[in-house]
Amino acid sequence: MITVHGIPAHPLVVHAAVVLVPLGALFAAAYALWPQRRWQTRTPAAVLAIAAALSVQLATLTGGQLKDHLHETTLIHTHEEYAGYLQAAMWVLAALMVVAWWALPHENPLPDQDHRSGVRSLAWPLTVLVPICSIAVLVLVVMTGDAGARAVWGTAGRHSGSAAPASQGLPNGR
Repeated sequence: MITVHGIPAHPLVVHAAVVLVPLGALFAAAYALWPQRRWQTRTPAAVLAIAAALSVQLATLTGGQLKDHLHETTLIHTHEEYAGYLQAAMWVLAALMVVAWWALPHENPLPDQDHRSGVRSLAWPLTVLVPICSIAVLVLVVMTGDAGARAVWGTAGRHSGSAAPASQGLPNGR
């Protein structure tokens, strides 16, 4: 299991996904739906989508390693299931963004700058699919995070007395 100063890497890595996934999804949707600003959102949307997919991949890897050191519960299983859906959806969004980066038309109003007429046959499907996939990713990141929080803190919250100890099942209380 990967650790950082004795702390399992998963709770640390997850924070990258928690930040990058919503940013990537929102930039992707803005890129698809706001043609006047495509020249500004084009590269950040693609880079954020790829970075978010990589962060989810890393969170899944470290989560699997952490799970091997914990007692299996239905809450952990639910979190793992949603994480699998998020992982797949995020890679789909990243792939759509790479295609959109290349295929969607954009006009840069600055003089002597990049202008692209795009691929007409892909423009409409991408402007529909990218926002739909972005919404799916946003919903899945919330569901995954909620399931993970419930797996750590219990279903009633941190101070309810029903929370599972954060160190439950880890060797030496870590």
